[in-house]
Amino acid sequence: MLMKEWEIKKILTELPEEALDALKELSTVQRKGKKVRGFEPAKGFEGKVANLPRRATPGSGGYDIWPLEEITLQPGERYSFHTGIKAYMPKNEVLLVNIRSSYGIKHDIELCNEQGWIDSDYYSNVDNDGLIIVKVKNTGNKPFTFQKKEPFAQGMFVTYHVTDDDCPLLAARNGGLGHSFKNLKT
Repeated sequence: MLMKEWEIKKILTELPEEALDALKELSTVQRKGKKVRGFEPAKGFEGKVANLPRRATPGSGGYDIWPLEEITLQPGERYSFHTGIKAYMPKNEVLLVNIRSSYGIKHDIELCNEQGWIDSDYYSNVDNDGLIIVKVKNTGNKPFTFQKKEPFAQGMFVTYHVTDDDCPLLAARNGGLGHSFKNLKT
């Protein structure tokens, strides 16, 4: 069912200003045929990524992420998966990365950092090209094997809002993982 013009105008007047700005930017990008959000292989991983993240069903919120290798983790052991992928998105979005819920519930597998946050300016950074790294730990009492054919993590794109008096500490990202505050002088 199509909305009437007055219904659209009413909704637009109720949106916060940053949401309107994001819609305008998205509309401009789409008209120009540019990419809006998605995944692609990071530099050095071209041809090595068998599956770019994708949703399992139309109702899935998360994009499944597959490991590039088969790894067995012993109880208490940790491992950093270099996924071979990077994510691009509008500047008012982040990609939240979590372990698949079934891994935590059935196998006691957790993310080492509880939840991963991939900022829009992490994409194609100078240090690692935006490579998404997922570090996991086996908190159970049995070994667990990650299979290449089964996704182990999920990413979900989320829009965020900034405060009225927002004033970022840095003008731009100056590196990759953990670099946001590396050269900050307070």
